[in-house]
Amino acid sequence: MIHRKPMKIFVSLFVWGVFATNLLPVGSLYAEQEERQSFLQKEMTSATDLEKVKSRIEEIKDKLEIAESMETEETARQLGVSLTRLQEYNVNLRKIEAVYQRQLTSTERRDSLKREEANLGKKLESQQESLISQPPPYTLTIYDALLDGLTTVKQQEQTITIVLKSAKKVFEEAKTKLEEAGHKVRDAIEELQKEGQTEKSLRMSWDLEYAKGGEELAKAFLDLQRIVTENAETELGLAQLKKQIVERHVNWVKSKLAFDQKDLDNHLDSLEERRITLQTRVDTLRQGQQEVENAWVEAQNDFEAAQGAEEAVKARATAFLKAREAWRETYQKVLEQTEIIQLVLEQEKQFWQRRYGLLAKDANYEELESWEKETSDYVKNIERNIRVKGKYQTNLQSEIAGIQKQLADDALNPDMKQHVETHVEALNKMAERGFEYLSLLQGSRAIGQRLLDEINWRQKDIALKKTIKGLGGILQNIWEIELWVVDERSVTVRKLVIALCIFVVGMWLARWFTHSVIRRILLRTRFDKSATAAIDKMLYSLALLTFLIFALRFVNIPLTVFTFLGGAIAIGVGFGAQNLLNNFISGFILLAERPVKINDLIEVENNFGIIENIGMRCTRVRTPGNVHILVPNSSFLEKNIVNWTLSDQEIRAKVELGVACDSDPHEVSRLMLKAVHENKKVMKTPEPIALFDEVGDSSLTFIVYFWVSMKSLQLLERRIIESDIRFRIVELFREARIVVAHPQHDVHLATSKPLEMRVVSSEDDKRT
Repeated sequence: MIHRKPMKIFVSLFVWGVFATNLLPVGSLYAEQEERQSFLQKEMTSATDLEKVKSRIEEIKDKLEIAESMETEETARQLGVSLTRLQEYNVNLRKIEAVYQRQLTSTERRDSLKREEANLGKKLESQQESLISQPPPYTLTIYDALLDGLTTVKQQEQTITIVLKSAKKVFEEAKTKLEEAGHKVRDAIEELQKEGQTEKSLRMSWDLEYAKGGEELAKAFLDLQRIVTENAETELGLAQLKKQIVERHVNWVKSKLAFDQKDLDNHLDSLEERRITLQTRVDTLRQGQQEVENAWVEAQNDFEAAQGAEEAVKARATAFLKAREAWRETYQKVLEQTEIIQLVLEQEKQFWQRRYGLLAKDANYEELESWEKETSDYVKNIERNIRVKGKYQTNLQSEIAGIQKQLADDALNPDMKQHVETHVEALNKMAERGFEYLSLLQGSRAIGQRLLDEINWRQKDIALKKTIKGLGGILQNIWEIELWVVDERSVTVRKLVIALCIFVVGMWLARWFTHSVIRRILLRTRFDKSATAAIDKMLYSLALLTFLIFALRFVNIPLTVFTFLGGAIAIGVGFGAQNLLNNFISGFILLAERPVKINDLIEVENNFGIIENIGMRCTRVRTPGNVHILVPNSSFLEKNIVNWTLSDQEIRAKVELGVACDSDPHEVSRLMLKAVHENKKVMKTPEPIALFDEVGDSSLTFIVYFWVSMKSLQLLERRIIESDIRFRIVELFREARIVVAHPQHDVHLATSKPLEMRVVSSEDDKRT
């Protein structure tokens, strides 16, 4: 029976919204929404906020109790919505309650993590945290226990890092969902304001309430994810603090390790006991393997005999054969793995002996190299087996899951079910032994890797001394290698290196000397840059030659050595250095003859540019586009080079224009000269001159010549002046109504009678 009073209360929640919409102004409803938004946007941080959340949970529980009691067709009809949508509203209320509950739980965990982080940080700063109770020296057992703890902490750190990354991603998605929920609430408010008090207002009020619930759920989830993200960050910080503490103790114990025969014996005895146990297992497996083999042969015979029988008999024979095959394979795999484990234990025994041998410093450098190679190969082989076995275990679990589905079939024959259960039992036993085998391999890999690390650690001390000594002997032998002998004087590597060092230092001193001399010359003389550059190059070459001779004499290398090398040098110059010497000599000719100088404006191969530097091999030219061209020095002597500023900086320029054929030539000439005279950058002497160049097909061509001075040596200066004059000429022509010509052609028709013209219609036009 439905209680009328709760129904009225529930429905009134929405009816009140309709009346409030009509009685209150629009601004009041939006003010309420703004107040709600400020509450939703506030982060939950203080204890007061937690109390508000607890109070809100109680309100939602009361509201949910009423809403669940009204989850009927009648209530849905009164609200104008479907029963499914009414149920969705209740589901959202339950979600909000659950999220708030998770907020409380996560907040309590956050406070606990903060306290733990603070305590651990204090212990780390005060060096109070201690994982070791006994004093040094320490055994490898204690050291391995710390390494195991360090591995665990590092794995926790990696896991928390992945969790934190995922939490941040979910947090960003929650922000987007909250924005979408707020947009839906605003849309519902606007729709309710437009509708007013009508039949649809009750349903629209319910839509607004539903949208507000979705917004509250999105905000609660966002707060929850904020706390979850903060907890993950705190947990990551805790893991890092723990790692620092464990690493500190690992380094401390590592520096205090000592040889302990008792600890070594304990490990060897433990390995021996495990070996004996495994040998007993091997004997048992071999006995059982024969029984399993006999059972498999029997199952094979039954399967062959059932080929002509009914399907049910064939199915049972097949199931029985698969079960026997599974046990047969299990015994084979387990026996093979057990035998491998025996070899692994022997290898571990050797590892422990070598680890303690390192502490006793029994191994020399050569033995360490051999140990390192053997251990490295073993670790790689174990890692390869672990990957293969891990993949096999995954496939085995999938096979077990598939067979277990058959057992869940109620229609399975009891005999068949017994065989399938036997099959699953065999596979489970194989999986169990496989995980044991995989665990032993991982443990053996860890011991091998630790031995490898300790070998590398030990090698640093031995290798450094041996390397220094070995390198010293090698360098001494190389240092005294005799390259050649001239006049009973040997030229060794040592002499050659010293000579090269002297020459390199001499190059720097020569550069410094020439620059100092050039600065003094510029201060006391009026040489231009080209002459200064020529003096600079000659002084630098002379200084280099002086230092070269000094370097050779200082190390007692006779100059006659060049006689010995003369033939080879001559061949090299003849074939490989011909162009180099050509350009080198051409550079000196340019500096002496000075057909081109620094800052000259030249034209080489249709490229204009200013000479910036005349080098020993090539000349650097800068174009108007600020592009540098490296021109070989020999090109200035072998090719036609236009030097626009060789004797002076005055250059003749011209402007050419065509006008209409009916223009007055004298007026055109006068206006062009006027435009030239008005430009202040044009030289007065020589005077500009305008020429009537030619009578063309459609224009009269005029050219005005004038002179300009390239004082600033800007590459675009002449073109800028010509452009300004063209602008002015066009302005004067427009004022004088003189038309600048453009290409045109007149067509004359010579006919003896009038032309006959007819309009002809096409077939398409007729059809249209």
